Amino acid sequence: MQDAMPIRLGIFAPERMPVPATVLLRLRWLQLRRALPLYGILLLALASCTALWMLHGLLLSEPTYAPYLTMGAVLSVWGLHQRRTDLPFLHRQVPKARMAMAVEYSALLLPVLIALLLAHAWREGLLLPLACALPWLPVLRSSSVRAHRLRRLIPARLVEWRGAMQSAWPGVLLLWLAALAFCWLPLLPHFLIGAVAMLACGAQEPCESRTMLLATAPDSRSFLRAKVFGAVRLIALVIVPVLIAATCFMPDWWWINALFGLGLLVLVSYAVVLKYANYLPNERLSANGANVAVAAVFAILPGLGLVPLVMLLTEWPKARANLNSYFHDHHR
Repeated sequence: MQDAMPIRLGIFAPERMPVPATVLLRLRWLQLRRALPLYGILLLALASCTALWMLHGLLLSEPTYAPYLTMGAVLSVWGLHQRRTDLPFLHRQVPKARMAMAVEYSALLLPVLIALLLAHAWREGLLLPLACALPWLPVLRSSSVRAHRLRRLIPARLVEWRGAMQSAWPGVLLLWLAALAFCWLPLLPHFLIGAVAMLACGAQEPCESRTMLLATAPDSRSFLRAKVFGAVRLIALVIVPVLIAATCFMPDWWWINALFGLGLLVLVSYAVVLKYANYLPNERLSANGANVAVAAVFAILPGLGLVPLVMLLTEWPKARANLNSYFHDHHR
């Protein structure tokens, strides 16, 4: 069934029709339509316009922030490209895969580019499209054991976090250190710790085996609570020091930092709950990435963090019901 899907969609079948460079954008649109109803898509569009308006207002009030905003946007896209798990598939199945990824990254950077141009930051606006060259740069891969001592400090029940440390180290450390070093600047540390939070959300896509599931907790209630609270504690250790340091340099931003931090905590919690709402043993839930990306847009905007919280509360009973079927069905 999975092998036949690309042929049915007609997007990965170059022998039948030419594949456009917008193929990845078309896939994202299909995922978005499946993940959200019409009103959810309208809310997402409203949130994107709000983010654009806020960026434009910030750049008009402080034009010196434009280089740091550009740097944060480029680093965020670089981190996204480095953690892509579908790169081998894209290079095998999609003609001109690098061009398709460049178009996808251009769409992600378009709101920042519009904000820069409307604020007359022409130099930074012309430099930003250079990030589209990322698909032609090498991706850092290593099979060696990394962060061994640090992974031992993570509880065994949070197995996905141990795997994330193995795959993302030392890049995640560099992002965190950069966020701490530039905490005196506006927005840039938020971009960097936001990228770390997205790495943490991406770590929730692989599903452990049912044996590991049953060995972690006696029932679904305690299992889900342990997973969510453990994830919140770990991500709080990452983002709270940066936000406290940023508040010390810019006390007037205390409420923005507080709402941003709460939004990231809710976002990571939502990624955990969404994983177990769709849990399948030994599978990778790549489709969850679209839902998490939608929640991330709302989570990073002050005052709109209520939307991912509602999404979290909606998925919680689904996760409980799905886990109950694995805890109590002995025929699986």
